[in-house]
Amino acid sequence: MIIEKFSVFACVAFASGTLALSACAGSSDGSAQGVPQGGGAGANGGAATAGAAGSPTNSGGAGGSALAGAAGALAGSGGAGGLGEIAGSGGSGGSAGSSGGAAGSSASDPGAEGDGLRTVPQPFKAAPETVKQDGVPHGKILKFTIAGNSSKIYPKCPNREVNVYVPTQYVTGTPAPVMVVQDGNQFYGFVDTLSNTLDNLINAKKLPPIVAVFANNGGGDAMGSERGLEYDTLSGVYGEWVDQELLPRVEQETKTQLAAQAVTFTKDPEGRAAMGGSSGGAASFIMLWYHPDLYRRAVTFSASFVAQESPKNPDHPLGAWNFHEDGKQDAGGIIVKTDPIKPIRVWLEAGTADNNHNMSYPYYDIEFGNRQVQLKMTAKGYHVHLDIGTNATHVDGGMIRQTLPEALLWTWRGYQGVK
Repeated sequence: MIIEKFSVFACVAFASGTLALSACAGSSDGSAQGVPQGGGAGANGGAATAGAAGSPTNSGGAGGSALAGAAGALAGSGGAGGLGEIAGSGGSGGSAGSSGGAAGSSASDPGAEGDGLRTVPQPFKAAPETVKQDGVPHGKILKFTIAGNSSKIYPKCPNREVNVYVPTQYVTGTPAPVMVVQDGNQFYGFVDTLSNTLDNLINAKKLPPIVAVFANNGGGDAMGSERGLEYDTLSGVYGEWVDQELLPRVEQETKTQLAAQAVTFTKDPEGRAAMGGSSGGAASFIMLWYHPDLYRRAVTFSASFVAQESPKNPDHPLGAWNFHEDGKQDAGGIIVKTDPIKPIRVWLEAGTADNNHNMSYPYYDIEFGNRQVQLKMTAKGYHVHLDIGTNATHVDGGMIRQTLPEALLWTWRGYQGVK
């Protein structure tokens, strides 16, 4: 098959309320790190939307290294803002406000500060929040296994291990915000890194007591695998499995293993987030896209916005690539064609040495896909942030450890007073 290469990427920047398009040079070639992920079949899910799209304002400006951006809005009004490059050069960025939130939601739209595109140069340095700190209480980690062939939604899935992080500050009976992490059991080091980061940010009162659920994938890789079926299928099915089977099972297990802090998850979609890398990143985005009634926030690393869904669905024959394009660098794609915009906010990351064309089929370029998703979402008025790591590889651990605290603060901004 033909392998296509892209060496020039389109960027979007909001400056003084004016949408400007510019070309950004970027390498499309990189060493393949990690495993290419696969896709699978699944039923289409319905996409619930809420509210009307916000409009850009004239309040944009250059930024330094601001952490925060806007949450899914209740009122639906947003503004331009900026998140400068880590190197300190400052840069304009931002998007219009997101659409309205759920009635009674505990989130507000604090503005678009932090929306946009940022370049993260080498060398990467781990943020202090990602490691255990003396004097900071550490949350509890419990584990359990979902027996194979027990799921009504994924009946062919084998045994699935689940890790659960419950912060010390969580009070039983309180509706708990939750972050569902794909590829659990230390895949990409998420369990330790995210748990440590939540410990430190919750202790510093920068985040509320968020429970993290790390669920293993269904196994295998690439087209036709159980993992691909769950993660690369463009439908609401995986999000429904999380809501209907995974989270209730976690609540049940905490009653047994952690009775003093038995967890009850919030039903407020503003308090329900997803995180993942590679196809797990695509799954996190898909959860929000098809079920904004259940989830509103996502942090993704090297999300696979590429052609991996199998068998192909004629409604989107290029799989997750179709979020940003119908074919070759065109103006189409699901994001562009979907109105009104959804009340979601998404943190994206990719690297210039990511898995770009390491597969022997077209429509596979992780950096390009993430750049295009950010461009298309920004143009539509979404709250979206993209980090491009210089020479960062696929789901680069250095990038994760440097940027995760910022990613969490930006992603949760506007929820229960998070700034």
